[in-house]
Amino acid sequence: MTQPAASPSPSSSVGTLAPGTVVGGRFLVEAEARRDRLGVVLRAKDQKTGKPIAVRLAAPSLFDAEAIKVLRAECRTAASLSHRNLATTYGVGTAGGSAFVASEWIDGHPLSEIIAKRQKAGGHMSLRGAYNVIAHVCRALTAAQPKMCHGALRPSVVWVTDGGRVKVSDLGIGRALLAARGAAVFSSEDQACLAPEVKAGAAPTASADIFGVGAILYVLLTGKSTADGFVPPSQAHPHATEAIDRVLLTCLAADPAARFASPDEVRAALQPLVQDAPAADASEDFGFDIDVDMDVDVDVDMDVDMDEPAPASAKPVQARTSMPEIGARVSMHEDFRASLPGQPPPGLGAQPLGSKSAPGVDLGSMLAKITENDAPRWMVVKDGLDHGPFAGRELVEHIVKGEVLEEHDLFNMESGERKPVKQWPEFKEFVEQQRLRAEQKRRQDGLADAERTEKRSGFTKLLIGGALLASVVLAVVIFLVTRESGGEVAVAEADMGDLFAHGQIEIEGTAGILPDPPARTGGMRRGMGGGSGRI
Repeated sequence: MTQPAASPSPSSSVGTLAPGTVVGGRFLVEAEARRDRLGVVLRAKDQKTGKPIAVRLAAPSLFDAEAIKVLRAECRTAASLSHRNLATTYGVGTAGGSAFVASEWIDGHPLSEIIAKRQKAGGHMSLRGAYNVIAHVCRALTAAQPKMCHGALRPSVVWVTDGGRVKVSDLGIGRALLAARGAAVFSSEDQACLAPEVKAGAAPTASADIFGVGAILYVLLTGKSTADGFVPPSQAHPHATEAIDRVLLTCLAADPAARFASPDEVRAALQPLVQDAPAADASEDFGFDIDVDMDVDVDVDMDVDMDEPAPASAKPVQARTSMPEIGARVSMHEDFRASLPGQPPPGLGAQPLGSKSAPGVDLGSMLAKITENDAPRWMVVKDGLDHGPFAGRELVEHIVKGEVLEEHDLFNMESGERKPVKQWPEFKEFVEQQRLRAEQKRRQDGLADAERTEKRSGFTKLLIGGALLASVVLAVVIFLVTRESGGEVAVAEADMGDLFAHGQIEIEGTAGILPDPPARTGGMRRGMGGGSGRI
């Protein structure tokens, strides 16, 4: 691991922990890695998982008992977050009278060191390279902000791994430091990246992180700190434009309400402004290729409080990620096997694929072959942009998730061969499985749509039936009402005819011929309540 050179700081006299010391009941200290203003960073090994771990031992003067409580709370929240652009926080505790935070060990370089080397070489960070870093920082913040903000975003906490991935570190630590000691705990260069309201003593917010994004973008494009005085990037960078100046000034607005509302807005504003910029030479920017804008979350499950021992009955806690370290040889494991379509639950072994695949194909064996001597050798051309490089396992996961499709071009950096993904035999079955899964999803969506349509149709039928029933009821009511009035008229006519037939009514004048009286029915007689004669 290449680490930044140690610089004199107030923590230069902070003690360290000897190799072989175990902290948190699980982290075996191997060596001191570096020192900075905040304390000492040790390289350690997690005895439960075998993974390398970074243990930051804070200067004793930074955290008193109350401040350690704040640190615990912040790091507990940070440990609940997992994203490929966030350095994972594993735990917090105390050792040797000092607070420590255990987090992901990053093989790479902090952005502050990369910028310094680039500036020393007399060149500028490319516009696309700067955007690519900012895009991934924005993704990290977007993943974190539902639960917390970073609070102290600055170039020294943004890392670029040797595999080309951007990671934001020290999540939770910055907020705890600000709560305990204020902005003065940071160097003047780092303070220049803090939002004005934070430097004035206000608690950091998501808007303060937007200011930090702008400060990092400014340093990337100009090679200077905002503490040195503001120079528009369009005047300091050969390819920056005034439109980029406006985006930057929006990020750096003194009023939080005038800044972009979210990290995604920053990314969306910058992306179209760099499309026409010259192609980035990542080897000049960073010394190696840098990952591009393809987002895959990782799953992490770790202890948080290292001072509280786990119950004896508890199962061992393991850290796991859905993607391995780039360049590492990877074998098939059950978590990944279970994520593949057509595979049995963990422990049941491989099963043949669907009917469209060759019978008896073992995806586990195929993956093991792909990841043998695995290295980031695959580049994907997607939407006119190069993505990668990816190790074989990473590429398979992108295919399985539908992020890399069969028609995308795939380039092997070692052989120089380039052709569509579907034409590479080693990935053919994974492409087929993704096709089957997509087809299954389409069928499920179709069934769901049909069910919704049927429900709507049933409801319509119910409305029509109800309307018809109401019409019938109304007709019956009308019939009964009219029948009752009509019956009275008929009865009256029958009575007149009956009286006339029995001579009880005499007609005078020429009124004409009376019609024959209507025939009586038994029901009508009964309705009269006992008449005065029979027919």
